[in-house]
Amino acid sequence: MKQKGFTLVETLIAILILTVSVGALLSLTTSGFYSIRYSKNQIVANFLMQESLEYIRNTRDTASQQGKSWDEWRNLFYVDSDGKKTGSPSDGCFSENTCYIDTISNDKNIRMCEGSIDNCQKLSYYPEHYIYAYSNVDHLLPLSEFYDTNFTRSIKMKNGEIGEDHVIVNVTISWMNGTNYRSISQSMLLTRWNQK
Repeated sequence: MKQKGFTLVETLIAILILTVSVGALLSLTTSGFYSIRYSKNQIVANFLMQESLEYIRNTRDTASQQGKSWDEWRNLFYVDSDGKKTGSPSDGCFSENTCYIDTISNDKNIRMCEGSIDNCQKLSYYPEHYIYAYSNVDHLLPLSEFYDTNFTRSIKMKNGEIGEDHVIVNVTISWMNGTNYRSISQSMLLTRWNQK
């Protein structure tokens, strides 16, 4: 009785089918990892954007409750790149430049970026505290390690169409997702509170 084995052609076809199958699985796995990273970055960017908007709204509401004037609140955002209050609309968030806000810092948490969003400082991540902040946050540095991220937060403020009684706040978060540049933006309108 003769036993038949695989011919060379049958063996090559089997290897080809196996190679194509493994290649397809690897491609799916790679695209899955990319999708996971993209989704995670998108969620973080939305969180950072919302945090900025809420922080600015909170400064307005706090100023109102403390009896400060609308102009005193606006002056919070007239700062230089070191976070020093200048009182000049040509500096800070209302200027041609943008600014960034560190919601964790106790002092000088609003700083002007020199030029475009690309010149704003990138955020750092503190895994021990699960927060995004800037590496110049002195009260966090001794407490935990941090690592730099690709996220840049930029804030631009301007008067509304009606005048200085309305402020339009635009927050842009940008990051690199692999080799792709991504950014999201959102705006909100803040109005002057009623003063006695």
